[in-house]
Amino acid sequence: MTDAQRTIMVLGTNAGQADLIRHMKDRGWRVIGCSPVVGEPGQAFCDVVEHINIVDLDALENAARRHDVDLVYSISSDIAMSSVVALSERLNLPHFYDSAFISLLDDKAALRSFLAEHDLGPVPFAKVDSVAALGEWSTFPCIVKPTDGQGQRGVVRIDQPEDLELAIARATEISRTGQAIVEGFLDGVEISCNVLVAGGQIRMQVLSERLVHGAHALGVPRGHLIPCVHVSPADQAVAQDLVRRIVTALGARDGVLYFQMIVTQDGPRVVEIAPRLDGCHMWRLIKAVTGADKISMAIDVLTGAAPVHSLPNAGEGQAPDVPFELMFQQVPPGTRFDPSTYPPPADCLYHEYRYQPGEEVRPINGTLEVVGYYVRPGTGNKPEGMA
Repeated sequence: MTDAQRTIMVLGTNAGQADLIRHMKDRGWRVIGCSPVVGEPGQAFCDVVEHINIVDLDALENAARRHDVDLVYSISSDIAMSSVVALSERLNLPHFYDSAFISLLDDKAALRSFLAEHDLGPVPFAKVDSVAALGEWSTFPCIVKPTDGQGQRGVVRIDQPEDLELAIARATEISRTGQAIVEGFLDGVEISCNVLVAGGQIRMQVLSERLVHGAHALGVPRGHLIPCVHVSPADQAVAQDLVRRIVTALGARDGVLYFQMIVTQDGPRVVEIAPRLDGCHMWRLIKAVTGADKISMAIDVLTGAAPVHSLPNAGEGQAPDVPFELMFQQVPPGTRFDPSTYPPPADCLYHEYRYQPGEEVRPINGTLEVVGYYVRPGTGNKPEGMA
């Protein structure tokens, strides 16, 4: 069967999924986009849009059978990935991982337990549904967040015990399971690692620096750098080794993984691991630096369309003389988008707006929302607050 005869169902049609949708259209596939939200950016590129909630497996299955789909996938959503795998299992379609593996990474407390059990940078933590369940917690500052959240929703730093109750209550309200995690605050430069495993071997392992906002938008990214500018080569090597050891401990299963880490004074520590491509369009930055297309590689592995070769040195040694950057253009939710306020830099390699002029910016993380982004040779942006 040729690509032109094949159909993919993409769960989600937001700006992140639009990258996958356009890629599959370029391959000649028919694309069925699924989202309950009308008018998302990716819908303009779909052959058919089904306005189905992406957690409604029965409705998704009915649509998938009606359209006779050959593949179900998503690239930037934890919620979507859970449905992708469960639906693919039902339909006996190719997929990365299984539902048990997805559940492990989706539950931040379960992942913390796994990392501690394997001595992979343990961090003090507790999983709770109320402040009463926390007991005698004495680690401050600490972070409170939903056990299954994404996009920095419900994440707050706590410096004193009396603030725990409200933070835990808010995190449990956001959580799909009504659970929160309290964990030790990790202080240092944030980094990420994009990984692809094929044939049981790491084929891509690219480290990047994650530029974040300060306390006013805790943990919300404002951009990414390749290579890391404010992390020593020694710490980068330790981070790369930690990623390799975690991949091995997880069983070196074929698929894509996105690691978020913080380089503390005790070394790199994992913040979270997602079984998907990131939601920040990092594949464009990686491609600008290395020439490797992670979306294309992932689809090749899923479909067997082409052999997937390893990026030289698992992505190490690919650093350009000048760091490349992916930077976001951001505004508070509720703002009316005015593109003239956010012109693309003259030297950018790629630029994209997520909104039309005058369109109201929707709340995603609820603090600062991305209205556009660009990739360009950078100047070594400093993390916010760094001299």
